[in-house]
Amino acid sequence: MITSVCRPDPAVRTMRLGVWMLVAAGGLAAASAATVRFREPLPTAYLLEEPAAAAPGATRAAPATRPWTRATVVDEPEHQVEFSDRVVLQTGPGVSPEALLATVSVPLTLDRQPEPGLFILQATDSRAAIEAAVALSEEPGVIACYPVMRRPWGRHRTFAPVPDDPYFNEQWHLDHRGTDRNLTGPDLNVRGAWPVTRGEGVIVGVGDDGVQTGHPDLSGRIAQGLSYNFFRSLPTGLPASSEANHGTAVAGLVSAEDNNGRGVSGVAPRAQLVSWVLFGTSVFGFESFASDEQLMDMFQYLSNRVAVQNHSWGNATLGQLGMDALASSGVGNAVTNGRGGLGVVIVRAAGNARLRASNANDDGFAADPRVVTVAAIRKDGRVTSYSSPGANILVGAPSGDTFPPEGDGLPTDDVLTTDRTGNDGYSAGSTDRANYTGFDGTSASSPQIAGIAAMVVAANTNLTFRDVQHILALSSRHLDLADPAMRTNGAGFRVSENVGFGMPDAAAAVQMALRWNNLPRPERVVVESRVRREIPDDALRVGLAGPDVPATLRSVKCLPSLGRHPDNPTGFLPIVDVGLANGPITRDLTGRAALIQRGGTLFAEKIERAAQAGASFAIVYNNTGTTEIQAMGGTKFARIPAVSIARSTGDAIRTYAAANPAATARLLLIPTFYTLEVTNTLVCTHVGVRLRTTHTRRSDVRVTLVSPMGTRSILQAINNHEAPGPVDWTYWSTQHFYESSFGEWRVEVSDQRDTVIPLGAGTRPATGAVTLVQLIVDGIPITDTDRDGLDDEWERQAFGDLRFGPRDDPDGDGASNAREQMVGTPPHVSDAPLRVEWTEFEPGFWRFEWPALDGLRYSLRTASSVGGSFVQRAAVTGRFPFTEYVIRAPADLERYFGVSTNAP
Repeated sequence: MITSVCRPDPAVRTMRLGVWMLVAAGGLAAASAATVRFREPLPTAYLLEEPAAAAPGATRAAPATRPWTRATVVDEPEHQVEFSDRVVLQTGPGVSPEALLATVSVPLTLDRQPEPGLFILQATDSRAAIEAAVALSEEPGVIACYPVMRRPWGRHRTFAPVPDDPYFNEQWHLDHRGTDRNLTGPDLNVRGAWPVTRGEGVIVGVGDDGVQTGHPDLSGRIAQGLSYNFFRSLPTGLPASSEANHGTAVAGLVSAEDNNGRGVSGVAPRAQLVSWVLFGTSVFGFESFASDEQLMDMFQYLSNRVAVQNHSWGNATLGQLGMDALASSGVGNAVTNGRGGLGVVIVRAAGNARLRASNANDDGFAADPRVVTVAAIRKDGRVTSYSSPGANILVGAPSGDTFPPEGDGLPTDDVLTTDRTGNDGYSAGSTDRANYTGFDGTSASSPQIAGIAAMVVAANTNLTFRDVQHILALSSRHLDLADPAMRTNGAGFRVSENVGFGMPDAAAAVQMALRWNNLPRPERVVVESRVRREIPDDALRVGLAGPDVPATLRSVKCLPSLGRHPDNPTGFLPIVDVGLANGPITRDLTGRAALIQRGGTLFAEKIERAAQAGASFAIVYNNTGTTEIQAMGGTKFARIPAVSIARSTGDAIRTYAAANPAATARLLLIPTFYTLEVTNTLVCTHVGVRLRTTHTRRSDVRVTLVSPMGTRSILQAINNHEAPGPVDWTYWSTQHFYESSFGEWRVEVSDQRDTVIPLGAGTRPATGAVTLVQLIVDGIPITDTDRDGLDDEWERQAFGDLRFGPRDDPDGDGASNAREQMVGTPPHVSDAPLRVEWTEFEPGFWRFEWPALDGLRYSLRTASSVGGSFVQRAAVTGRFPFTEYVIRAPADLERYFGVSTNAP
């Protein structure tokens, strides 16, 4: 059991922390060098450590020139200090400092004398300062002697009060609470970030259809003289037409002003805004969008003043729409030269075309590794029904969902933002409430991430655009653990083509920014193959095995569901006929395949019942026609692989299985594949695959990438784009962040339909071949002899050897070694020991917060004295990295509160 206790102080409303019991798992690393003691007012023993390892690939200082040495107080692993290369010396009356310096062999010079008898001495480095301080501490006449230190002082974590904006209580995306003030769903936790920054000093460019810059909740946030209409080459950012309402709603989500007694608050309510108009009079019409040249100018416009850009627009077609050379040049200049070389942070929406089977990777702007691509997450934590999936998505943010997935509950609320005033806008009317509107789509998600990016940059103005990308990913958490697309990659991070790394926690992002050390620029490795290989047609199959199985059942054509896909063979499993499966399946299907007939209820419901009964996969056969195969819509969240087959084949399988109880079936995909060897040892960031094919129908083609660590990225699924392709397209993935680059990467390309194309009086199969596969790996170079993605020197400094892997968590603090390496925290000592902190949430309510692990149960307990009997007040399920609980302030203010990990 680990427990921390605190006593709220009603007089000053600050926290007094008393440690009831603090335990750090794992202890200190064997690499620590020595225990030292100095002459101090409070006798203390320190365990010296090697200085913290630099970020992977960063230049490390030579031992002889290290100005700081880290140490941990013995038996207090959470109490860490750093010793400098300067020594504090305090002497008694009549003691000569020069005489004392002559007694030690370490060179020291007298640098300062703050007062009589108190001196600051300069050594050659921190190790010399430690040695000299130890020696001088033994000399007579010395009152105190120790190195100048950095000690563990810091801000108490605080929580911003509710702003006075009258509609803030409707902004669930910012603060999602019930009447008891506790969280009732996901939000961005902006109130945890606001005590540090609200985006002050940062300008966000909104590339859209114009912003009503005179809106009462936006006018105070507009950076004067910087807006521009690129479509018409005019120095104005006003809406392009009476229908141009989109940009005003987007702008409010970024930076509607807080505490002005009006309307709503933005995510970064003190950041400034500029409006860049990209649309003409026909809002979002293809013919009225800015040209390639105008986009180039926009992306690089004022790049040394505008730190963050938001773009809630994208591909409006079913095809693959690439970034042209001019726009790409503008993006390149923004991220290379903008912000004095640190780079502009470009944020854009993933798209709203899930229901059309489109993918965010089909948008060349959204796929580009230089931008942050954002999915939409609804009020209960699941990806919205419309948000386009894609391996290129980095994070998600809240949005509304009018049409939730089939069988999945009621529509969820939109996010509330600014609307054009008067009779313009989405909500026409003269009332104040009509100046605000509900908003949805990934258009609503993207500006919220732009707001967090603004706060991150405000907290640390030295961050590069790549550093901001990493902070957003590392501060995110998954809110829908039932997401069938979610997997844990080789570095221990949960990733999903639906929401990337999940939803960022603004408070965690800002705190991370404050202590972030800039990462080196990644290197790029390119490996390719030009070997031509045919793509097997109609390559996804159901195969039966058993006594005298008919030849027609050994390889059965099928169509996949939209959910979990059998990229790897399932293995042969016993077949169980469960009929229509229109109600709960009572039979145990563990380790079996469910044979289900179409009809009665939705495909998704039938497959879910099979999954609940334990089935490994499902085969659904048609209930109409003979050879027709019905595509299974609405199955994106199917938890087990499922395929659809024809009625005649399903009847034959049912008959055969009834006569042969030993009959088994499997799902098998037969792709063409390429193995590409990477010999460089990099910590992966973005990974791309350029693919050329001669396939005559892109809708039939599936493309996946498997890393050496076994993580699969879905680059393209079967879709509705009937044109040839992919002709020449580069897909990108964030799913391999922090994995090792070394080893064999595998690109798989398959055809999953037996489509035919009209040809004269007849037809021909829609088939083709791969002519080029190019693997592009961006990553941070490290020395990595065991090929695990952890830098050898970092491992040896932390553990003394290379025995741990990237997914291991030796100190039990919930952060994998791969995460600790990137963030720069010690992997052998918990950087988040259990410590409860208290703030007054609002008058009459107290808020407690503590570091937590996902899913671990915590008990909030209370007592009248620290030695008294603690009674449980609440059992709380943990959420990494911090968990909170709010209570009504007790009548007896003289109380102690504790949190322990042994909740029932």
